[in-house]
Amino acid sequence: MKINISKLGLKKKSAEVKTTVKVVNEATSLQIMMLKMDKMQLDSEADPLTVMEQTQKAVTAMTSFLQAVLKLSEKDLDTVMNAVTMDELSDFISYVLARIQGLSEEQWQETLKENEEEDPKK
Repeated sequence: MKINISKLGLKKKSAEVKTTVKVVNEATSLQIMMLKMDKMQLDSEADPLTVMEQTQKAVTAMTSFLQAVLKLSEKDLDTVMNAVTMDELSDFISYVLARIQGLSEEQWQETLKENEEEDPKK
């Protein structure tokens, strides 16, 4: 499937991703890590140092996942890391995960529209 990567600040505007068992498994593992992070951040009793360390691990996991799935070079990854904010990275990861799970580009755009309607602050 073709993934739109134009928001990453690279010259290349799309990447071809084959949804192999390995890619799907890595996507699922990343989602589990992200859900654990969300849960930890919502826990008022969580140790701030632990939260920061886990956040750093999550960012490393997200960028490694992107590099592997999109077949980015170290230079490309460095460009991405210097071009996007944390929110943009997180949004892009959500997009890639949704596409790997079978959402078409059109379905993703529809999901974004629905979310904007539900959250008028955006």
